[in-house]
Amino acid sequence: MQVSLDDVIEVLPETAPVSKKLPQGVSYRPAPELSPVYQEINVIGQHAEEARDRVDEFLDRAVMATASRVRIVHGHGMGVLRKTIQEMLTGHPHVAKFYPAPQQEGGTGATIVELRE
Repeated sequence: MQVSLDDVIEVLPETAPVSKKLPQGVSYRPAPELSPVYQEINVIGQHAEEARDRVDEFLDRAVMATASRVRIVHGHGMGVLRKTIQEMLTGHPHVAKFYPAPQQEGGTGATIVELRE
């Protein structure tokens, strides 16, 4: 649904609520947001070790952003990236399950990962 900006009414108070002071040594940083465009990572052309590290980092960010499902694009090629990534996903603490993407989402050239809640 799209509405014009003139039809939007702000319902929040004009002054921000006074935040409580955090204990010493404690900091707060809101979780990063993952827009739909960032719910996937493309590692085509990377070395297996580099791709594994980037995917691991990506999964951490996705969990922090409360994503439930992400896509890893690794391409077809010789299958080295797919195998490396699937080995990493097996037993990964953030991964509930993973499977090849449906044909319209990349088929065997991509892996869908469902994340733990």
